[in-house]
Amino acid sequence: MKRWVVFALAWQTLVIAGCFVYAFLMSRTHPTGLAWIAPPIAALVGTALPYQLAATRLMRAVRQ
Repeated sequence: MKRWVVFALAWQTLVIAGCFVYAFLMSRTHPTGLAWIAPPIAALVGTALPYQLAATRLMRAVRQ
């Protein structure tokens, strides 16, 4: 369990860092409108949602 939590935190840190790099690079030459922000938002939601589901299941298991 401990290794999974460390892996999950490391992976989420890499995704967040990648989003910041993408936003920094796109801030210089991004097109007009807000569509350029969709890929990092999708990456954050796509990686965070499974962790939320896992955390919910773990909390249920701890209570029983």
